[in-house]
Amino acid sequence: MKSLVLLLPVALLMSSCIQLSTFQTAKTVGKGNGEILIAIGGGGVSESFEDNSSIGFGTFELGGRLGVSEKVDIGLKVSHFVSYLVDVKYQFVGDQSSKFAMATGPGIGLYAFGFGTTLFQATLPLHMSVHPSERFGIYFTPRYSAQFAVGEGSGSLNYLGGSVGFEAGQNVRFGTDISYMRLLDDVVDDSSFTDFGLGLFQVGVGVKFRINRK
Repeated sequence: MKSLVLLLPVALLMSSCIQLSTFQTAKTVGKGNGEILIAIGGGGVSESFEDNSSIGFGTFELGGRLGVSEKVDIGLKVSHFVSYLVDVKYQFVGDQSSKFAMATGPGIGLYAFGFGTTLFQATLPLHMSVHPSERFGIYFTPRYSAQFAVGEGSGSLNYLGGSVGFEAGQNVRFGTDISYMRLLDDVVDDSSFTDFGLGLFQVGVGVKFRINRK
């Protein structure tokens, strides 16, 4: 019981301040094109404390992408209206009609936690996806993420994990995303996170609306 009481604020914090889901293949949207994402789901914090206590939470996300060239687009994703992540994606393998694609690009997130502390997230993914047809794609995205706390209780947390999922459709696309991130270590001033072995997971469904220039 004590573990669950202690884990509740951790779960609420993690569900808001670190973005887990991907909801995108390795393909960019194309120059001048865009897309809007609406997604819901649920997740949790698992494998924590000596008794492996876990707790769940709901998720709601909005996002969008805009193509600045055929190989590069930029995106913004908002979770719970309090966590923001901006990323750049560069597709270095394949094109819009390829059966296989790869891309990468950094993302920077922000969450104003309050109480004199601001949290930042830096993430670097490797997007890989297979496209049997132009209406269907399956993706796998391993990535590294780090959180930095600035202000009271400053420090950092490091995560390794990734996402798998698919999307189907053309101008309106439906998809599913499953994501998991594992806490590697911590250098937080307050040692309350030490040896937690936190595992963060999220499962969601979403719909995308494509905005094409043609």
